[in-house]
Amino acid sequence: MKRARLVRIIATIATVITAALGMGTYTHANFTNIHILFGLLVALILLLLSLVATFTRGLRGLGAIGIVYAVLMPMLGVTQQLILIGDLHWLVETTHLAVGFGALALIGVIGERLIHRKAVMSKNTLSPEAA
Repeated sequence: MKRARLVRIIATIATVITAALGMGTYTHANFTNIHILFGLLVALILLLLSLVATFTRGLRGLGAIGIVYAVLMPMLGVTQQLILIGDLHWLVETTHLAVGFGALALIGVIGERLIHRKAVMSKNTLSPEAA
């Protein structure tokens, strides 16, 4: 239970740093590589939590969605410079930002459901009514 909360905290910090570094690229500083590194950290955290959820009864569907999201998220990040080049590129940048924060939301949902599932399972095994 504590691990899931710690993972969510790390993911939140990594997402905020990623967003700040992404916005920092508009200052003509080259934060792209470290931005990619933190973005991949968020994707890996999502992938790990999704794998755990996939092997947890009742969370398999959510885990599968998380795995697909974790795979597609870096693909969008890497290819975004090639999509809608020109005046409409801001749409791709906004989508990229929304996908990043969507990953954080999905991490939160999966983490909370894992915590809740573990609490329910431990309550059922300790309860005398379960016997």
